[in-house]
Order: sequence, then C-alpha cells, then structure tokens
Amino acid sequence: MPEVALRQHNYCYRFTKYSAAMDAGRDYKVVPMGIENRQYLRDEYDDTAGRFRGPSSKPMTVILVVVTVAVFILQLMTKTSIAQPGAAPSLVQGWLALNFEDVMTRGQIWRLLTYAFCHDQSNLLHIVFNMMVLYSIGGVLRQLLGDREFLWFYLVAAVFAGMCSLAFYRLVGISAQVIGASGATMAVFCVVALHYPRQKVLLMGVIPIEFRWLLAGFVAIDTYPMIQQVAEALQNRQTASQVANSAHIGGLIFGFLYFRWNMGITRWWDQFARRIALRRRRGHLRVFTAAAEPESNLTSQVDDILEKISREGEASLTSRERNFLAQASKQYRKGKS
Repeated sequence: MPEVALRQHNYCYRFTKYSAAMDAGRDYKVVPMGIENRQYLRDEYDDTAGRFRGPSSKPMTVILVVVTVAVFILQLMTKTSIAQPGAAPSLVQGWLALNFEDVMTRGQIWRLLTYAFCHDQSNLLHIVFNMMVLYSIGGVLRQLLGDREFLWFYLVAAVFAGMCSLAFYRLVGISAQVIGASGATMAVFCVVALHYPRQKVLLMGVIPIEFRWLLAGFVAIDTYPMIQQVAEALQNRQTASQVANSAHIGGLIFGFLYFRWNMGITRWWDQFARRIALRRRRGHLRVFTAAAEPESNLTSQVDDILEKISREGEASLTSRERNFLAQASKQYRKGKS
C-alpha cells in the first residue's frame, strides 16, 4: 500500500493521523432506498508508521453519533400512528424534517440543519450506514481539523446540502421531504478522499479501490438520477427518486470547495467575532503584547500553545492564543535583528 501524500499547503497536514474508511451513507426521502444495496467497504489496516490507519479517539464524532441516535429514538417514541409500524411519521420528524414549504413559506429555517439528525424509521440501515461513516471516516477528518472545526464543518455541510436539495427540487417541481445525515457524511468522505486520493480500501472486503475512484463513483451514481429528473421535468413529468441525490451532490460540492479553498470555518468565525468585539469596545480595549512578558514565561506559554496545536489541531486555538503567537513571533524576529 503506497504512502499517503499530504497536501502541505493545508494548515492541518502537520498533525495528520489516519483512519479506516467505510462506504458513505446516503440521504433518504421519507420512502428511502438504495444505500443498503451498495457494497460497503472494509478497512485495509496497516500498522506501519506513516500509513493510513484508524483514529485512536473520536470525541466529537461520538457526540454527533449519540445525538443522532437519540433523535432517532425520539422519532420512534413519538409516532403519530401505529397502523403501519415503522413507516408512520412522528411528531419529532414532523418538526425536524426538511421541505421547501416549511422553510420558505413558514420560515422554519432550523429544518435546514435538523433534518440531518432524522432518519427513516422503517429502514434501520439508513441510520446505521450514516453513523458508520460519521464514526470511521469522520474520525479521520476530526483528527485533521480538530474537534471545533470538525463540528462546524459537519453542521455547515448539512445546511449546504439541505439548501442544494431544496433548490433542486424547486427547479424540477417536486415536493419532497428530506431526512438523513448523508449530505454531511458525503462532505466528510469527499474531504478525506481528496486528502488521500490514492489510499486503497477493500470493496466488499475483496476488491482494492482507491479513494479517488470511489469518490468518482459516488458522483456518477448521484448525478445520473438528477439528470433523469431534470429531463422528466422538461417533459412535464414528475417522477421523484427514492433517494435525495441532490443532497448528496450538495455535500460533495461543499467538501470539494472546503478542500480546494482551504476553508477554516472557525477561523473565519473568530475573525468576524473579533471585528465585532473591537467595534463595540473601541477605545476601551487594552492590547496585550508579548513583549511585556518575561522571556522564560513567554517561552513556556508558546510551548503550551504548540502542544495544543499538535494535540487538537490549529483550528482549536482561541483568538487570544492566535494573537499571542503572532506577538511572540514578532518579538522573536525583533530580538534576532
């Protein structure tokens, strides 16, 4: 198995650890199908240093899995009918699922995020596959980004995928309700696949396949039904797919843009929050400078921050810690000149 090539223009490449990969889950509408029929993946495990291997801990992925499973249990507990066990909608799903009318007409914008925590009650594999991807491949991305950045990435990816789904269904004139974490998990898979395009996993436990080809396969599988739906819309026909392919493609697009532009969502947010705070406190702000610190104390604090970066990723730094490193760097350069 080839060594993993890291993209060194990306700020997080220095702290990379690796994980096993499972097949990406798929977003379902209320009558879902498909993901359980895909051949899932099995890890290609290697203990050799520098190889792709499983993450040692995944606290944020565990939290997201627990929250998603808890919502699923609430769905089961709040069914509005028992005439058709497993297929009846629930009160929780009625408040969290995504559809155009509730978001755009009634202003229930929370659905752009909450739909990702609901899953089909009649098909257990829907939530099982999504959570497997979130736990395994999400663990890889969490170690690349750090907990805070990973959480923001996952939530924003879900919102972006949901918006893409609403826009597409509006375009083709289909009224559909979307549930499932597959848009977000597709984004997670996309970023990991772009980081390690030549990393191989075993399809069906037998056939070795590189991440890049698996990613291309997902793009093709989800794009074809969308093309069919557009063609049917042009012929004034409406045959809805059983799978929310547009949400999957939306997740893949977000993952690609995140990787291509080296986005740092928490970095952007911290910069925005800092500007707002400076405007509010202008004239009353006391600026901390590293020069005021004794050299020994300065070195100790720098070491602590660098240790945090190596442990949790650069995205985990607070705005104060980033400012401190910048000031310390200036003082160090000034001392050498």
